[in-house]
Amino acid sequence: KFAERLARDLGESGFVVASGLARGIDAAAHRASLATGTVAVLAGGPDRIYPEENVGLLDALLGGGAAISEMPMGWSPRAQDFPRRNRIVAGIADAVIVVETGVKGGSMITADIANSYNKDVLALPGRITDIKSAGCNHLIKENKAQLISSAEDIVALLNWDQSLTTQRNTQ
Repeated sequence: KFAERLARDLGESGFVVASGLARGIDAAAHRASLATGTVAVLAGGPDRIYPEENVGLLDALLGGGAAISEMPMGWSPRAQDFPRRNRIVAGIADAVIVVETGVKGGSMITADIANSYNKDVLALPGRITDIKSAGCNHLIKENKAQLISSAEDIVALLNWDQSLTTQRNTQ
């Protein structure tokens, strides 16, 4: 729910959400930003969507967003293609936002790549007893991510100029 709220609020502020079209948080962020623009970074070729259950979501987001892949048509995604996809997400983003993750997995890979690119990494803290929050808490504790709790935090931390956004939304 928090990923949906963040994506919706950032989209309504004029920012584009990019994610990997994965199950769960990625899909929630894409759904919440359909009306304002979202970019799906694919692990396979443009005709080999994974997970297949998100084909309809991809079709919906193409109406006002985009999908990108470095893989050729016909390429079925393999395990090693997902970190490659995460590299692209980190590369096109102004900031990487980690909402929920364990200490290992795709979100942590994306955060590490973003840090290596000197990109801002932001994380939502969670309960210390929740393994799904362990990665976010670790990133914050190790000063590899800044703590956030709202879209307003993100805009303020990154000094994003909303005057252009406000001007665009009133025209």
